[in-house]
Amino acid sequence: MSETRRLLLEFETEKVGKKARKDKKVKNALVKAFSDPSETIRERALLAAVELNDPNIVDDVVKSLDDDEVDVRIAAAETLAWYHQPRTIPDLLKGLKDENTWVRSHCAAGLSKLVSGPIWARLPEEDIERIMADFPDMVEDEVRTFLLALKVRPKAIDQFMKWRKEDFDIEVDVDEFIEDMETPIILEEKADDLEPPSAKKGTSLPPEVDEILSELPDELRESLPPEDVKRLTPKTARELVDNLLESYGEKVEEKKAKKKKRVKVRKVKKVKRVRKGPTRKELLAKIPKEVLESVPEETLNDLSIEELEALMASTGETEEQAEKDKLISELPHDVRDSMSGEAIAKLTKDELQELVEVSKAEEEEDELVKKYGRKKAKLLKDIPEDVLAGIPEDQLEEMDEETLKGLADAMTHE
Repeated sequence: MSETRRLLLEFETEKVGKKARKDKKVKNALVKAFSDPSETIRERALLAAVELNDPNIVDDVVKSLDDDEVDVRIAAAETLAWYHQPRTIPDLLKGLKDENTWVRSHCAAGLSKLVSGPIWARLPEEDIERIMADFPDMVEDEVRTFLLALKVRPKAIDQFMKWRKEDFDIEVDVDEFIEDMETPIILEEKADDLEPPSAKKGTSLPPEVDEILSELPDELRESLPPEDVKRLTPKTARELVDNLLESYGEKVEEKKAKKKKRVKVRKVKKVKRVRKGPTRKELLAKIPKEVLESVPEETLNDLSIEELEALMASTGETEEQAEKDKLISELPHDVRDSMSGEAIAKLTKDELQELVEVSKAEEEEDELVKKYGRKKAKLLKDIPEDVLAGIPEDQLEEMDEETLKGLADAMTHE
């Protein structure tokens, strides 16, 4: 096992990042770890990339936004947000459509640093799509008007338009970047005047940062990676908290100044226009019990009507696919072999049902033809199965075609 991989397994991400700054071999091993078979290694390697202090690393990090594992995508989004490089704007926009809230939040935070103004996590998907498609059929003045309507600040629009002309491929001065990132934060207060760190959280954060983070629900704050929390400034803490609370749809009560005890945030439903459609109770009733039991109660309570509808729709699709798979398994082998997998996959449930019934009927007819000949088989097919089941096979063999025809006609007239 390589030294880099061992350190990542031990969660020594800071040590790996600092070693990679000085040693090109360690840096190459770190980049290679982005695609390691272990999701744990991939996630921690991306976190270590923050300590590398090399903005050019984002070219390798963006690939991990498509990782199958959600924790890896979260780490990739977090790293991109920290580096906030113009070249990653298209990737951060793509991340706003991720199914995971944390991925969307980190991407929104990164975009806020690059293109300030709007709350990116709350923009409608159609607006994101228009930006990603490079504003189809829009001239420059229309693009500026569109961005202004999204509450992008005028200076940020000018910068965005400049980057856009260069396809966001902006050269980075690495030395200047490192100098900016490593500049120590100077607090205005004297050391003697600083309040002691929060004993509850066990952190050594500046009081202002700690107070901002206290606006988060306990379970949400406790889920923040410690190595990221310790790098927060009052400004970045404010951005992170605002984005997280917006993405969870929570509205926080104003905190009273210098409270000794932490006030638990009460979730308040936003006032919305009355919408037509099913209620939360109706939607929950339609979702299978086993699906509901697989979702933590707190998460379930936080889901909006739209998210519940999406969950119900995905469950419905899963059930329908299961029914389709069952019907496909009932198809005779020769029928399945005669069609491509793609052609079978395109069939609807009703079409598959009809194909199964036709195939079974043809199979039954083939059996009857083998036993009694084609003419008798055709007549026997018109006689109900329960009637045929009551006639001994040797009698069926002795019956001539005219007798069978009379029996079939009698069944039809009934």
